[in-house]
Amino acid sequence: MQILKFFQFSNAYRYNSDSLLLSAFILEDNLSKKTLLDVGAGCGIIGILLKNYYHHLKLSLLDLQEENILLIKENLRQNALEAEFFHCDFKEFKSEKRFDYIVCNPPFYRQGTQKSTNLHKSISKNASFLPLEDLVRGVDSLLAPRGVFYFCYESLALSEICVILEKYKLKMTKIRFIHSKKGIKARLVLVKVIKNAKSPCEVASPLFVYENGCLSEEMRELGVKFRIESYDFERGL
Repeated sequence: MQILKFFQFSNAYRYNSDSLLLSAFILEDNLSKKTLLDVGAGCGIIGILLKNYYHHLKLSLLDLQEENILLIKENLRQNALEAEFFHCDFKEFKSEKRFDYIVCNPPFYRQGTQKSTNLHKSISKNASFLPLEDLVRGVDSLLAPRGVFYFCYESLALSEICVILEKYKLKMTKIRFIHSKKGIKARLVLVKVIKNAKSPCEVASPLFVYENGCLSEEMRELGVKFRIESYDFERGL
C-alpha cells in the first residue's frame, strides 16, 4: 500500500486518531458498491484513505470551509487520486445522486463548550455548526436503498443518536466504543447504520487507546495499516 501524503494548515484544526479509527472501522467491511460521500471532509483524510483501498469508489468530498477545499484539492493531487468536491453547508446540500456510502467525522462538542477563537477549529469541532439531527436528516435524504452511513460521535450522546436514527427509520447495525484506557468511560463511539435494514445491532469489543502506559497494540497497528506522512500546507504550492 502506498504512502499517503496529507497537507494541513499548521494553525488550524488537524485530523486526529478519531478519523483513523473510523476509517479502520469502515474497512472491516467490504466496500463493493460504487459511490461514497465524505461529509465535513476536512483535509479529505477519511475519503482518501478509503479510495486508496478501494480504487473503484466514486468519491465525493464535501466541506463548509473554503480552506478545506484547498487542502482536499492538494491532497488528491499529491496522492494521484480523483474525486469530486463540494464547497457548501451540508444542511443545504441537495443532489439527485443517491450514495451507497456516506461517512462523517462530525463536529460534536456540545453547546456550552468553550469555542476556539480560531474559526477554522471552531467550525470543525462544535456541534452547533452541524447538529446531529441535521446530519442524520441529510444523510437519510441522500442514502441509496440499503445504503450505509458510518460516523463517530461522543459516546455520551448514544441515547440521542438512537432516538434520532429511529425518527428517520435508519437502523444502527454495529457500534464500537473507544476508551482511553481500561477502567475509564468510553469517550467515542463508532457507528454503522444501514437504510432499510432489519438486522440486530452488533456491539463490537471495545478498543483501548493505551495499555500499561503505552499505545495499545491495536493503535500501533493503525500506524502500520495507514502509511501516512503529514506536512504543513503553504498557499501557492
